[in-house]
Amino acid sequence: MPEESSRAKGGVVKFLVTAVYFSTGFCLILVAERLVTRGSGIEVASFFQAVVGGLIVALVLRAVDALPFVDAFPGKPLIYSIVWKSSIYIAASLVYRYVKPFITYLFQGVSLSAAASGALQEFLRPRGWAIEIWLAMLLVAYVTMQELGRAIGRDQLKDMFFGRGKPATEKYYRDAA
Repeated sequence: MPEESSRAKGGVVKFLVTAVYFSTGFCLILVAERLVTRGSGIEVASFFQAVVGGLIVALVLRAVDALPFVDAFPGKPLIYSIVWKSSIYIAASLVYRYVKPFITYLFQGVSLSAAASGALQEFLRPRGWAIEIWLAMLLVAYVTMQELGRAIGRDQLKDMFFGRGKPATEKYYRDAA
């Protein structure tokens, strides 16, 4: 029982960290988008939508992580896993970007072909691709840190970034070269 509780707690913490990371990233994208579109009359998302988007991405990533083929390159150099997982996550985000408006159109009562056409039009908008590029960069950074933490250990990674109050005479990992 304690092991299941510990695993559940770890899953919740990982979800929350992922949600905060992507919510923060989406809020920064939103600020940039508002700065670019100021005075143009183009409506942009709200900060609430950015935070909810971060939660949705965290849920999607947790679901994709549960698939058996996601960890396809254990024991290989990190770049294999980073490229593989980033590609899977980006593909999942592209599917979500198409399916979300498709379902919205269906709930509005339009036909299947009209919903598909409308979803495709929304999918191909330049603004959507700009956001997708930013999302891809967020995903690559996320996967890189995730894989680096897995390879060298989360505690070691935390120590490398935030320190642990070592005396000045000890060498850090980056000083070894």
